[in-house]
Amino acid sequence: MTELRPGEVIAGYVIARRIGAGGSGVVYAARHPRLPRLTALKILKRGADDRAGEGWKRFEREADIAAHFDHPNIVQVYDRGIEDERCWISMQYIDGTDAGELHGISPDRALRIAEEIGGALDYAHGKGVLHRDVKPSNILIATPESGRPERALLTDFGIARLRDETTNLTHPGRISATFAFASPEQVSGKPVGPASDQYSLACTLFVLLTDQRPFTADNLLGWVHAHTQGKPLRVSVIRPELPAALDAVFARALAKDADDRFSSCTEFAEAATSAYYSDPALAVTAPARVAARGAPALRAKPRKLLSQRLFHRRIIIPMLAVAVVASGVGFALSRNVSEPANTGIGSVPDKFVGTWLATEGQTNYRLVVQQGRIGDSILQNRVDGVLPNGAPFHCEFAAPLGQVPVEGDRLLIGTSEIVDGQPANACRANGPTTLTLLSDGRVSRKTDVSGLITYTSADQVANSWGGSYTAIARAFPTLVGQLAANGSAVGWQGANCMKRDPGPGDAAAAQGAHRAVCNAQDPTGQVRFDFYDFGTRPGQSAGALFFNGSTRGTPVSHQDVAGELTVTTDNAVDSATATDTETRHVLAAVTFPDGDPRSRFVLVLRWPGHTVDNVLSDWLSRAPLK
Repeated sequence: MTELRPGEVIAGYVIARRIGAGGSGVVYAARHPRLPRLTALKILKRGADDRAGEGWKRFEREADIAAHFDHPNIVQVYDRGIEDERCWISMQYIDGTDAGELHGISPDRALRIAEEIGGALDYAHGKGVLHRDVKPSNILIATPESGRPERALLTDFGIARLRDETTNLTHPGRISATFAFASPEQVSGKPVGPASDQYSLACTLFVLLTDQRPFTADNLLGWVHAHTQGKPLRVSVIRPELPAALDAVFARALAKDADDRFSSCTEFAEAATSAYYSDPALAVTAPARVAARGAPALRAKPRKLLSQRLFHRRIIIPMLAVAVVASGVGFALSRNVSEPANTGIGSVPDKFVGTWLATEGQTNYRLVVQQGRIGDSILQNRVDGVLPNGAPFHCEFAAPLGQVPVEGDRLLIGTSEIVDGQPANACRANGPTTLTLLSDGRVSRKTDVSGLITYTSADQVANSWGGSYTAIARAFPTLVGQLAANGSAVGWQGANCMKRDPGPGDAAAAQGAHRAVCNAQDPTGQVRFDFYDFGTRPGQSAGALFFNGSTRGTPVSHQDVAGELTVTTDNAVDSATATDTETRHVLAAVTFPDGDPRSRFVLVLRWPGHTVDNVLSDWLSRAPLK
């Protein structure tokens, strides 16, 4: 199918840009012909490979089915038609991404997405419709708006069917659902029901929680065997910081026999959320919706006797304290309970001390743990990100050491306090949290604001770049992020960073330097920033290295630098009015003062559609240069 270009018109809709493509067509953002809004326009060309109009039948089906839905977590369908041999459907435009693009998100966020999609599926099931293709890429994540939080919406009902319908809209022998998320009954050709969508939702939540699939296979037969015979991986094995109670929830939702699964998708999602917060360390941070529901509805072991439950080792001391104080003789014991109960050690173990980094979407977390004793402020947390309106936010918190349990792999951290907030209403302090050392050397922190965040040490981030690039990552770990096996890293505000040394098209003076580039191919208009490592302070000025003609240097102060940075720009460019374009790059080269260990590096910046002044005030001033 020939791609549509921006400005082309179909059925009165003006194409703005391509959003993506799926199994049933290409989706564009398009301007409505009469209303001042964008719509999502899905296009399918009717061609020779469209046997008996099967593609159009699926398009009609998607429009007809979804048009009957009125649910906040299902994408609305507005209209459909055929023009110039192209079948089209006009749908609700969602400003955001799909769940297939989410990686390393907090468990609380993953569970909330599952609950919302579970409710949408149960609604569709109540209308007599099965989705049949639940997977991360069919879940859209709407960017939060003023007065409305992030929202997950189910889309692509292209292969949905009424529960009692037997019309075959796929070629013989073809399984429409994506194999990795298909239920045993789907891959084996057996009748399917609502429990099939629940199975696929469980596979989807498993991926959101772990970034891995519950089953693995390389071909169709492998998937059939995995779903019908194989055992799913265990969530708590892949991510040891997650409660083992989640394993039982997934074991039931992924049961081979549909009758052994939960009675609804909502029941599964709520059971998973309750199991997550069954961890005593998370009990006080559980959202209100969990407390209202109670424990997960599992076909599990019978409940322990009351006497057994009261004397569980995590509950005995509080219960005894209440009993003794109530009897009027509890002064000595209650005084002891208010102090660390199981700490022979009163200081932070050295393995926790250091700088820890995490990135989730466009939000960066920097955790610094210092040595100290119980009651001392030992934790500083810096959070930087982007608000729904595109404006940046910056929050800084401090928190004291609460307890050091004797097993040595956890720290109990007290209530945080806000040290700095810009804007103030974007920052919210955590209640008591737990810092856990994981077997792979990372640490996780369970919070009531951002959920579970897993941090990597700054040293691990630096070492991930390896060899000659370690120096760049060690100097600017938050900006470049941890390099993955695929050769890219998620850096500052979600930047895509990678190794790319100067080539023939780069400045001659920069040849021989090592370089890390961030957002080099980014089409969304983010700041593009490159780090050049010359090994020692360059013998030439930034003007001589990167600019032709006269330049000017402007001193700039920064909170992470003792002394002043020097920002070099082309003297012919007005830093307040000249905007960067693809035909004329407006660059700013940043160098560090003499004596600073970072003087060996030059940071080169450009921001498509913005001026140099925008780069300095809105990006550089906030970027962590350490």
